[in-house]
Amino acid sequence: MLSGILIFNQKGENLIFRAFRNDCRPRLADVFRIQVISNAQVRSPILTLGSTTFSHVKHENIYLVAITKSNANAALVFEFLYRLTALGKGYFGKFDEEAVKNNFVLVYELLDGELDEIPVLNGR
Repeated sequence: MLSGILIFNQKGENLIFRAFRNDCRPRLADVFRIQVISNAQVRSPILTLGSTTFSHVKHENIYLVAITKSNANAALVFEFLYRLTALGKGYFGKFDEEAVKNNFVLVYELLDGELDEIPVLNGR
């Protein structure tokens, strides 16, 4: 079950933060930024720190990050992230930092609607 979704630009600026559960706090964005974006080393797309797992994909000049606190199916989490990328490209023509900034309200609506399509991730 997803706890939240983050979208960062390459500099580590938080463009979107959407918490789906109470266990997802804004400070988790700082943790991801420090551990992954600030660190130039090549990393796995999955990072677990304590009880929090960050699954991320890089697309164009943004990072899409799924936060989970429970034992979520990693394949479904990545399917969601890639589906969100494809959906963004379909809506905006290009899914990058500029598209996210110019259409942030629609991005939030897409996140809510897309999560409903994957019941295993939303706990239903």
